[in-house]
Amino acid sequence: MESEQAEYTVEYQDTYGVVYYRNVKASDIAEAKALIRQGNPDVVIRAATIFLDNTSNKNH
Repeated sequence: MESEQAEYTVEYQDTYGVVYYRNVKASDIAEAKALIRQGNPDVVIRAATIFLDNTSNKNH
């Protein structure tokens, strides 16, 4: 059974102190962090948050 994916924003820092933000689609926060680490194994993940899109709510 495949779970639904959500969009996460992951904040991470490289070894030079530069902070990056990347949006990824993942099943949970652990997977979102793993996706960042796959291409950047030496970074420090500072935060991972779920992105909620409230614009799809038609009852404004």
